[in-house]
Amino acid sequence: MRIGIVFIGVAICLPHLSLCQKRNSDFRVFQVSLVPAIGTNGLHPGGYRNIISVNITSGYSKSNLLFELGGISNLNSNETRGLQIAGIANITGGNAFSGLTAKEIDKKINSGFEANLTGIQISGISNVVISNVSGAQITGLSNVAKGALMGVQIAGIGNVVRKYSFGFQLAGLWNSAVQSVDGTQISGLLNYTGGQLHGVQISLINLSENIEGKNSAGDSHETGLQLGLINSSKKMNGFQIGLINYAKRSQGTQIGLINIYRGGKDGGTKDGKAIGLINIGGLSHVAFYADELFFTNYEIATGNCTNRRIQNVSSNRYVLNSLILSNSFVDKQKSWALGYGLKYYLYNRPGAFSGIGEYRFIAFGVEALHINHEAKSLTKDLSLLLRPKIQIGSRLHPKLQSVYLFAAVTYNVYMSDSEQNIHPSFLGHEGEFRGKSLTQWPGLSAGIQIH
Repeated sequence: MRIGIVFIGVAICLPHLSLCQKRNSDFRVFQVSLVPAIGTNGLHPGGYRNIISVNITSGYSKSNLLFELGGISNLNSNETRGLQIAGIANITGGNAFSGLTAKEIDKKINSGFEANLTGIQISGISNVVISNVSGAQITGLSNVAKGALMGVQIAGIGNVVRKYSFGFQLAGLWNSAVQSVDGTQISGLLNYTGGQLHGVQISLINLSENIEGKNSAGDSHETGLQLGLINSSKKMNGFQIGLINYAKRSQGTQIGLINIYRGGKDGGTKDGKAIGLINIGGLSHVAFYADELFFTNYEIATGNCTNRRIQNVSSNRYVLNSLILSNSFVDKQKSWALGYGLKYYLYNRPGAFSGIGEYRFIAFGVEALHINHEAKSLTKDLSLLLRPKIQIGSRLHPKLQSVYLFAAVTYNVYMSDSEQNIHPSFLGHEGEFRGKSLTQWPGLSAGIQIH
């Protein structure tokens, strides 16, 4: 009862606090309301612009220019500036087109009307702006900007921007910027843009139309990055780092367990690099060779030529991923190994005469193999062989354009939990590193490669 009496008194007195305000003016320094139409702005609060508003339950005004507090919600039809706080929801642009025909709405929009937020919205459930946000939206559930975002959105569930986002979006489940992202999106489940990504997406699933980067047509200085469990882009010129990466056209770098890609098409640009265990997009070669440890080694390499559309260069350059299976039939235990290699190949550039192109190559890289000491049995303890490798090869015969002979030198470093030696008896230096057995020795290999 006392609160009601105080409120009625304030409602009666406040209109007379500012002598400079004319009775027919739409401007108010301060207003307070119990509900819309019961407050200091009278029966038609939607026609007033307020500097400071206090709404016991919900408020409704044309604009608010400095501070607004609502117990339940705040609604401004034209614009919001400064700080706006509500228990449930803040809305900027609501009722902006109320009572207008479709033709009148188009005319109003074409005349340049925008219901923008320039400031900060804080609410318990939702913030909605029908035009642009320049500032911040912070809420427990969802933020919506039907125009562009130039600032920050933080939500417990999701953020939505209908145009472009030039800022930072953080949400528990999803972020969406329909036209483009030039900033950062971080969420627990999904990030999406239907246009270009010039910034960063971090989530379980990241989706974009285009990712720009240094290999873009026109040498873009902006680089996009997707970091997540699943990353997907139709045209990817930046970076994808995740468990599964997909690019319909890739002129960037993919790092993941599974990379799926196709090469680019823009003339004068480079193709991307795929670094992972399984790369679907380009098979480079298969190889068969012997080394000082294993009588037979089988290698399949995936990747592509990164500079095939670049003119006036002396070599074709490949970044390749190798899956390796090794077997030994000369020792009693029949040891075997599974491994992965990452290598950089330089093939001589195709010449004008038949049979000259890609006649020889040189390669640099590193291989990592898990050594298993018994046939058909996987060693569970640490048994890791690392070996940097330099490889040279040449075509076997001019008419056999796909068959190469090659030789390689390696430096082997073997670390294990056991004292079992795998190196040849006449080679190697044995030692210990942090309680692990460590053996080092030089190695050689030779074989055939089909490219």
